[in-house]
Order: sequence, then C-alpha cells, then structure tokens
Amino acid sequence: MARSTDALTARRFDYDDDARALVVEWADGAVHLIPFELLRRSCPCAVCHGEMGRPGRFDLEPELRPGEDELADISLVGNYGLGARWGDGHSTGIYTFERLRDLGEAAAGGGAAG
Repeated sequence: MARSTDALTARRFDYDDDARALVVEWADGAVHLIPFELLRRSCPCAVCHGEMGRPGRFDLEPELRPGEDELADISLVGNYGLGARWGDGHSTGIYTFERLRDLGEAAAGGGAAG
C-alpha cells in the first residue's frame, strides 16, 4: 500500500539522549524513536552494506565498534533524506525519509526494517 505524502514528510528531527534514539516527527502526526544502534546498523552506504555483490562491513563483522552507534550530528539532504555523522567519523549514508519511516515503524513494533 502506498503511503501518503504526509507519512513521508518529516517535520522535525531531534535527539533523545536518554533513550539513545533519533526522534522523527512526521506531517501525518506520527512520532518515531529510532534507536541509534538500529539506525547505524541500517546505514545504506556501500561500505556498511556492500555493493555490486561485495559484502559490506556489517556482513563481515556484525558487532558494533566503539563510537559506531554514537550519533554525532544529523543534517537534511535535499528534500528527501537525512545525513548522519557518527562518533567514529562515518558519514556516507543517506537515510531517505521512506527508509526512516520504515525504521521508525519497525522500532515501534509495526513492521520489519529489513
């Protein structure tokens, strides 16, 4: 089922340091907390998840290293996504709003993030 535009329009991003989660407020009124660990493991870049048949970092070594799940900064990427900079310096993944919505719903128990 296709999502509405409001379901894929992020209105606000914030950090919940106590919960160690990214907070995303959507135009349809939904609010999701995405744990930093889930967000980091879901980094869509080629380094983390591979490309062209080659395994990525998490395929080869699934355990997180120090700093990998420490969200240092977030920034908008165009009108479609969010860039994240992690405590270990990693910053090449772009999380589309659709991907963030999937992750938020999975974290809330409403679907798979895979």
